[in-house]
Amino acid sequence: MAKTAGQRCGMRHNLRMPNQTPAQRWRCPAVLRIKSFLAAAACAAIALVFLPLWFAVPVAAAAGAWGLGIAVLGASVVVDEAAGLLRLRMGLIARRIPLTDVTAILVDGPKVSVGRAGGSEVSLYAWRKGRLDALLRVPVAAGDIGHAISKAATTAQVNGAAHGPGDVRPANSGRTPARTRSRLATALLGAAGVLAIAGALLVRVHWHSPVLTVLGVLIALALGVSGLLYLLGAVWILLTGSAPRITALR
Repeated sequence: MAKTAGQRCGMRHNLRMPNQTPAQRWRCPAVLRIKSFLAAAACAAIALVFLPLWFAVPVAAAAGAWGLGIAVLGASVVVDEAAGLLRLRMGLIARRIPLTDVTAILVDGPKVSVGRAGGSEVSLYAWRKGRLDALLRVPVAAGDIGHAISKAATTAQVNGAAHGPGDVRPANSGRTPARTRSRLATALLGAAGVLAIAGALLVRVHWHSPVLTVLGVLIALALGVSGLLYLLGAVWILLTGSAPRITALR
């Protein structure tokens, strides 16, 4: 006996899997990929023109890898409650953080900082960072992302508490000691400052063209000031033993 269309539809309905909470996903807009590619190309060109070749080639390669990574892979945030994971990607850099390890969330404008029970703090911008991004109409998604992470982490910790008190790590509030930050991140910040200062000293500022001379001086000043700020920031974290305040999960 032939089956009716309603019966066939009913059979399909019975074969469906149980509903699960879908993962929440945010991706950076395409304009930021284009911007990253153009910025990387500009940095590589400036390095090859104004810096000695032995120093310019590694700088151009690093800038190209970063820019191409953002352009091809983009940046994204995925809150997967079913898997209990927070997935962050910024070009070639990808992080997977268990939601039960999240202890605190700070949303400061476009910046989202995630405190971890393991000791480190992960930050990203989503997605607008300055006036140029505002002119390009890049949205600010930090508030929605921070709320979603906080809600998912709290749910994961409550569910973990139902299985046993040892599954939940206590939330952390107030000022976070510098040792709870990633030491590698602090070291990289200081190294970036040293490299920027070295680049400022190596920039060629003597040209036959006055335009290139002025550009060389401006590039040297920009590298020197930014490198000094990076280096002082890393030293400040190491000496004061404090980091910015972050809001504990509730």
